[in-house]
Amino acid sequence: MKTISGFNLGRYGIRSITALKDQMPDYEESENNDGPPEDDKKVYSTVSLCCLSVTNPFRNQIIQIVCVNPWFDRFILIVILVNCLFLAMDKEVDAVTNNIETIDFVFLLIYSWEMTMKIIAMGFVMRIHSYLRDSWNCLDFVVVMLGWFTKFVDAGDISAIKVLRLLRPLRTLNQIPNMS
Repeated sequence: MKTISGFNLGRYGIRSITALKDQMPDYEESENNDGPPEDDKKVYSTVSLCCLSVTNPFRNQIIQIVCVNPWFDRFILIVILVNCLFLAMDKEVDAVTNNIETIDFVFLLIYSWEMTMKIIAMGFVMRIHSYLRDSWNCLDFVVVMLGWFTKFVDAGDISAIKVLRLLRPLRTLNQIPNMS
């Protein structure tokens, strides 16, 4: 039985390699290179969450939104900057101080949505180009998990978590060439 990139063609009902290649987007074939990609092209693992291959239409759509569309990263960077503005105005502006719980929850939902979309697109941790193999995504994961931790556990006003959230703007350095 023929295989391509670890996919057993008979198992997925695809009868020829050309049909599979026509369905697959133009991704990097090899997952064996441990270094960064040669160009600005993003590289994805062939399977995400142990069940979603790159030929899966749902995952392919998420990849198009998260990794191909430049507005996804721009939107998240704008959200990070707005979040920093609200963190700076927390004790200064009464309207922000009175509604900080709601504001924090809205940002937590947006960051959780971003994390979920990236995990579906990239895979979680098992493959080489997965979500938690990137240090910036590890930081985001820790910040989001700590955010949900404070929602379910009465931790009071833990300023250390807010300090970790201030590290998110450092991701803008990752967008500048020769700075990442």
